[in-house]
Amino acid sequence: MNKHHSDIERFLPYGEMLRDFLGQPFIAKSDIVDLLRERGVFVFSSEKKDTIPLVTNLIISPREFDFLRESQNTKEDSQKVNTQTISWDASSTLLENIPDNFDINSVLDLDLEFSNFTVVGSPNFIPVNQNQDHLVLEFEIERNDFSKNWSTSQSRFKGSLELKKEDDKVEIILTHTAKETKYVAEKVSRGMINHFKTKCCVDNHWEVTRIEFCQFSNSERICYFLSLTQNIKSNLLKFEDIVDVEFSPESELKRELPEKIKWMENKINDLKLNGKGLQHTLFIEDKDLHEFVQLHYVLARYRFDYEKIKGHCEISGDFPEYSRNKEMKSEFEINIKNISFESAQKVISRTEMEKIISREFNRIKLKSFNKTTS
Repeated sequence: MNKHHSDIERFLPYGEMLRDFLGQPFIAKSDIVDLLRERGVFVFSSEKKDTIPLVTNLIISPREFDFLRESQNTKEDSQKVNTQTISWDASSTLLENIPDNFDINSVLDLDLEFSNFTVVGSPNFIPVNQNQDHLVLEFEIERNDFSKNWSTSQSRFKGSLELKKEDDKVEIILTHTAKETKYVAEKVSRGMINHFKTKCCVDNHWEVTRIEFCQFSNSERICYFLSLTQNIKSNLLKFEDIVDVEFSPESELKRELPEKIKWMENKINDLKLNGKGLQHTLFIEDKDLHEFVQLHYVLARYRFDYEKIKGHCEISGDFPEYSRNKEMKSEFEINIKNISFESAQKVISRTEMEKIISREFNRIKLKSFNKTTS
């Protein structure tokens, strides 16, 4: 999230300063439209080029500015999760094998790579619920970007690395909110695995197991996505709807595409669908088409019920590097995009609920992967 301008609590931006703030990509078009609607201003076009001039001619209230700031922070703090596993060859606990003098900066090489951010404080691994085989390292980075405007030149983002040992496996859960926090989590993960190898807890020949795009056939990949959506088995989450999908027609098969989707041949590189009930589209429902469809992104809506705390959330499953540049070794990533409670409450925060949902989805994700590819 943004570390706000030092005087941000003592002034309200207006004119060009407000224009800069509204022009940020994290301020959505709908946020500006909602603000105008609250003022009784209804616009024909929701495009920023049409709505920002209207807002900059107003003097916004502290409450309205807080609304915009909260909208920005909520979008920036969206947590993305990658999960890896590695075999464990020792009887000792994870905590016993963490370096006594662990220093996060010693594995980062910030001077050589990312010089525009620093890790805040001296974070360390701590047991979760006093379990010495379940550790978490929570950290925060501060990033400086002087190419941006007054409100975003300095930002803070949180991330974590979680280690959980069960039997002879260790789950490595990387949670990140920005590319820098992903970099930190990956560097620490590699550093800890190398350390475990020197302690003979992990065999030198063992490599980390990841969930990658290339590990599935096209049909298996669709089955995997379905196991996380309409076929999900969870006491916490109940599937409601698929609202976004992205896929590509298979281009490597020497066979022609089936007649139902032949119109895509040599014409469509990627297809994005947005709507309701997309699990009922022929691309997903018709199993005869599965081998010809490279599904790589799904956004689904769920209802959650946790100790009588109820609400709704949207979770995406994505192979992001495949989406961007067709990288076949792209690692699977989940992103809890939205959480809303059915009633206002003080028992649990949005962040705490996000962690609970993330842990449950991670459990299902790994179990489904093992079942789909076995």
